[in-house]
Amino acid sequence: MGLFEIHCHTSEVSACGWVDAKSVVRMHMEAGFEGICITDHYHKHFFSSHKNLKVSEIADEYLSGFRTALDEGGRIGLKVFLGMEIKFTESPNDYLVYGVTEELFYEKPYMFRMNLKEFSLMARAKGLLLIQAHPFRDSMVRVNPALLDGMETLNGNLRHNARNHLAKAYAEENNLVKIGGSDFHRECDINLTAMEFKIEINNSEEMVNALKNGEYNIVHNPF
Repeated sequence: MGLFEIHCHTSEVSACGWVDAKSVVRMHMEAGFEGICITDHYHKHFFSSHKNLKVSEIADEYLSGFRTALDEGGRIGLKVFLGMEIKFTESPNDYLVYGVTEELFYEKPYMFRMNLKEFSLMARAKGLLLIQAHPFRDSMVRVNPALLDGMETLNGNLRHNARNHLAKAYAEENNLVKIGGSDFHRECDINLTAMEFKIEINNSEEMVNALKNGEYNIVHNPF
């Protein structure tokens, strides 16, 4: 029913992000999106850059981009959901996680120290959706698909070769959920890829269920 960007970064949290959260929201609203999911980077480098803060304060910092986006989205009418892109210390892989709550970042402040198997078990216990991001990009390593719920099979980032055709084939071969996202970091990343949901989506839980049930289309260059 509506178009959503579900791989999106803010400059408040992601060091590689060039666009502040308010501008991210405004840009997607003006482009015609119904909603976005903020998936800022969550890894040891973020924690080391805030090492003088208390754990709860680090969680506040991590959530600052999402909270600013949520406030602005509420003001202008764009739906904003919380996700994350986590990197564990065991490998260079990135994983998109959907269905997370703000409380999780206070309850489990060092999730990047877990390994994939540990995190996968926790994610399934909590009903989260675990997706390997751009799995065929340079330096990425394929993992046991039994530990995943899905793969990002259409990553729109213009500055990396995601080899999306290989990701799509691998996901289909292993019966994984397929998703797409622009991997938004800069102004030029708007409108590269979107998720078009077939049902109304009002919160993260509904989005996770729609992804699990295949109630969506992946759209390249939606506008």
